[in-house]
Amino acid sequence: MHKEDTVELRWILSVIRRWLWLIVGCVLLGTVGAFVITSLMPPVYSASATLLVSAASGATASDYNAIFASERLVLTYSQMLNGRLVLEAVIARLGLAETPDELAKRVEVIPVNNTQLIRLNVEHTDPDRAALIANTMAETFIAQIQALKQAREQGNVKVTIAEEARVPEKPIPRRTLYTTLTALVSAILALGAAFLLESLDDTIKSSDDVSRVLGLSTVGTIGRLAKGQEELVIVAKPRSPIAETFRMLCANIRFLSMDKPLRVLLVTSPGPREGKSFAAANLAAAMAQTGLRVATVDADLHCPRLHQLFGLDVPTDDNGKSAPWGLTGSLLTGCTDGKLCSTQTEGLMVLPSGELPPNPVEMMGSQRMRKLLGDLAQQVDIVVIDSPPVLAVSDVVALAPAVDGVLLVVQASRTPRGPAQRAAQSLRQVGANLIGVVLNAVSPDKGGYYDYQRYYQDGGEQRKRRHRR
Repeated sequence: MHKEDTVELRWILSVIRRWLWLIVGCVLLGTVGAFVITSLMPPVYSASATLLVSAASGATASDYNAIFASERLVLTYSQMLNGRLVLEAVIARLGLAETPDELAKRVEVIPVNNTQLIRLNVEHTDPDRAALIANTMAETFIAQIQALKQAREQGNVKVTIAEEARVPEKPIPRRTLYTTLTALVSAILALGAAFLLESLDDTIKSSDDVSRVLGLSTVGTIGRLAKGQEELVIVAKPRSPIAETFRMLCANIRFLSMDKPLRVLLVTSPGPREGKSFAAANLAAAMAQTGLRVATVDADLHCPRLHQLFGLDVPTDDNGKSAPWGLTGSLLTGCTDGKLCSTQTEGLMVLPSGELPPNPVEMMGSQRMRKLLGDLAQQVDIVVIDSPPVLAVSDVVALAPAVDGVLLVVQASRTPRGPAQRAAQSLRQVGANLIGVVLNAVSPDKGGYYDYQRYYQDGGEQRKRRHRR
């Protein structure tokens, strides 16, 4: 199987998995609806009579022409049997309170292939009436055929009743048939709706989308935070599944930097509110927990957030005025002395944004910024930079060439494919080393990685409680 076929099959399976609730719901709704409707319908009975078109007694058994004529007349008689003349005669004979068109809907005439037989089926809510109509139609038709005497061949062919219709004992099992067909049609319609909705939704949802749309690998998959949960989850809940995914992200980045060390790593996103600051802060903390010396820099001089995530206070002088601090203060003074803030995580320091300047693009692309990053890289093992979104401002385009690697954070089921592609293209055009994508806010799959994490987490807590006892 080709790689393209494998990706396409995985995409189809992922679509079915994501919309399984819709498919199952439509099938259940259709099945229950069909069951209820068919339960309210009166039972329908079917009676069958069989007619034989055969050579007349004057023809020998070897009379090929007579047998051939009878087989050909089977098709002709099948059309005539459900004709208006026969139906009107049956209605008049039985005194039925229905029109020929209404009676024709109850009748089905089936010529049996490669035989001289015609099967006549009649459906009715009354089993006795179904058998009576079938037998009456057969008798009426035979009488009309004998009276017509139209063609020469008819002298050697006759029509007889091979088997009379019997009163049916059980109704047609339409409930099972209709319910099954409705369930099948509901499943097909639901699948079509799922693929239609999927085609209309152009957001990136999975690692397969990242690979197919951006041509990049997914180096980390982060789950969605619960409402009100602490964003610095690696510190607040170090045993949580999301914290473990950040440790895996840290390990993946270290693996990617085996041949060429990543001393300065920039974290960005195509647009705002996709989780870049959340990812940068937790990634830096996870790296520090492995024993690395880490400095994280808030280079988003438009909407900085690292000082909030780490709970840092804005420094002031003795007069209560804001002193030169953070990244902008370091660029103005030419050094970071006294401006790096320690955190509760050992080995992790934060350089907040500082005062927001009027010219952030020029500051990001300046030689002082490059020198500052180089000096920081000499003091620590790795520098993690939280930058503005790629498409919102041009700061990242000016800063990306000065770093060793760039991580692109996209939010699952929120980041459109078009902006993500433009962001990746913009970074490639300036020569940035785009090492991969972090897929953020992914819904945990039942039976997947997060369930294993919860199992071990819950198991660990239970073992602790047993040990305390």
